[in-house]
Amino acid sequence: MTIALRRWLLIGFPCVAALLAIGAAGSFAQTESPLPPRMEAPDLKQEVVPEAGEDDADTRNDSEEPAEGEQADTLPPSSEAPLPSERPELPTDTAKEPAADGDQPVDKESPREPEPKPKVTAKPSSTKMPGEEVACRAKLRELGVTFREHAPLSEPEGCSAAHPITVSQLPDGVMLEPEAVLTCAMAEATARFVKDQAGPILEKEFGSELSTVNQVSSYVCRPRNGTNKLSEHAFANALDWGALILADGTRIDVQGYKRSEPRRTRIIQAIRDAACGPFKTVLGPGSDADHADHFHFDLAQRRNGGTFCQ
Repeated sequence: MTIALRRWLLIGFPCVAALLAIGAAGSFAQTESPLPPRMEAPDLKQEVVPEAGEDDADTRNDSEEPAEGEQADTLPPSSEAPLPSERPELPTDTAKEPAADGDQPVDKESPREPEPKPKVTAKPSSTKMPGEEVACRAKLRELGVTFREHAPLSEPEGCSAAHPITVSQLPDGVMLEPEAVLTCAMAEATARFVKDQAGPILEKEFGSELSTVNQVSSYVCRPRNGTNKLSEHAFANALDWGALILADGTRIDVQGYKRSEPRRTRIIQAIRDAACGPFKTVLGPGSDADHADHFHFDLAQRRNGGTFCQ
């Protein structure tokens, strides 16, 4: 008995105690902390890969194009969604745009070029040139006169010239300085007088050719001195000579010379005498105080074609 009891105490009793302890722990766990029910694994195919279709396209569009500001999470059905307005057509290469002044359209490919400033001396006459004016210009070219057309002259005071020209050089290379605005008829008369009269007189007396005629007045819109009647200058029909310059540099001013300078006195008188005929009016030193320092030549029309030389 003793040996068997000892074996039971050493082996059996601990086993029984262990079994009782396990059973007690199991019943305590069931009463205090029951285990949660078993959960089944989710169906990954149904949640991760949706079926292809319109919903899938809408989902992709929502993720790729974020909305501006606060918008609803879902889009309205396609039948209710507003359509975007049509884009305006882009302008073509030949499109027009308003000009800076708003008057005319301007081609973008061909911007308006600045218009050149009009040259008054090159402006054509507003009326057709008469035949005698055309013939006169042909004669000037034959004489070797250098000239260009000038704009028609017309001023409120009555000064006018329908077909004036600007003359810069006379026959045989004689310069007219400064250039003068004259009628063609006055230019022709001056050219012929220089070529046939004044030039030869000067060369004979001084042995040198005439180089330059220094003029002091051509077209000027003004009346005659001391009167209300318009001067022939107001019609580009007169030319005043102030000095004559020879090729060797000799200068002969138009003025009254003393007896100590007889050659210059002869020249002034000879030119005055020769001019009466080619010109209708000839005035100069000795005529009056207004013409003491220059010659005045013009083509004023007088009765019976007469002249006035003083």
